[in-house]
Amino acid sequence: MDKIIWLNGIFIILLTLFLGKLGLPFLQRLHLGQTVRSDGPKTHFVKSGTPTFGGLFFLIPLAISALILPFFDRNWISYSLIIILMLLFGLIGFLDDYIKVRVDKEGLSVFQKTIGLTLICILFAVWLLWFSDFEPFIYLPFVEKEVIIQGNWKFVYLIFIILYLFFMSNAVNITDGLDGLASSLMTVSAISLGVCIYFVYSIGKTMQPMIGACLALAAGSIGFLFYNHHPAKVFMGDTGSQALGAGFAGIALVVGMPWLMIIIGLIYILEALSTLVQVVYFKLTSGKRLFKMAPLHHHFELSGWAERKVVRNFVIAGIACGILGILIVY
Repeated sequence: MDKIIWLNGIFIILLTLFLGKLGLPFLQRLHLGQTVRSDGPKTHFVKSGTPTFGGLFFLIPLAISALILPFFDRNWISYSLIIILMLLFGLIGFLDDYIKVRVDKEGLSVFQKTIGLTLICILFAVWLLWFSDFEPFIYLPFVEKEVIIQGNWKFVYLIFIILYLFFMSNAVNITDGLDGLASSLMTVSAISLGVCIYFVYSIGKTMQPMIGACLALAAGSIGFLFYNHHPAKVFMGDTGSQALGAGFAGIALVVGMPWLMIIIGLIYILEALSTLVQVVYFKLTSGKRLFKMAPLHHHFELSGWAERKVVRNFVIAGIACGILGILIVY
């Protein structure tokens, strides 16, 4: 595998660790702490005041790499566009985090956040369908065939991309509720996706940047996990989780394997669906709950699992999903 992929990964881990070392005391001095949900598990009350905005620790190294790498190889422009997608989603998350901490604990309204994220999804979809250097396609695993998306089907796929990006970004965001959960799962998921891309496309020039993007997401998550493991010294906030979800989904779209998220991204999907089902069930039954609390990781906590046990079991499940995804494309 091209050494630029590994060097970039090492750079991102080291710079994330360095920025965490510098940035954590800075966030603490500014009192940029997160307010814990009053209806959440009582064990989480001690987390109130823990600094948020930690997603900046890995987004800054990712941004720097996105500026530098295309100068060495033009093929890495697609990598940079994935990072730009992440930064835009991260910007919406940053605004939400800032408002929660400094203005109103509710953050951006659902309408404001939806409009902002949808506009970014549209921009990415338009680039992928009409302005990228390659024809958009979907890879079919068992027949090993690429179906090119052409003509009016591009408009249908545009709608799919918008919904897909929006859902997956928020699914990862919802998963970020326990110390080390989102960062651990993203490490596993991103590496699994990178291995899948390697097995399908090898290390060709076209897909090399996407393998690099997977490793970059994993590297940033690993570096951040140093400060986010239990007991967490800092939270990534929506700043980081929205960005990671968008990057993860964006890579899958570029390589023509959005369906793979049903497998290697299953934990995120279940977390998001548990929240959706809880809300619908609550309204239909006039206040009854299907789960003790949504999203799903809180249900297990309130069922008696310790926080570390929930994270450990979810990560084990994520590894199993990743292995299954790799076996399907191998």
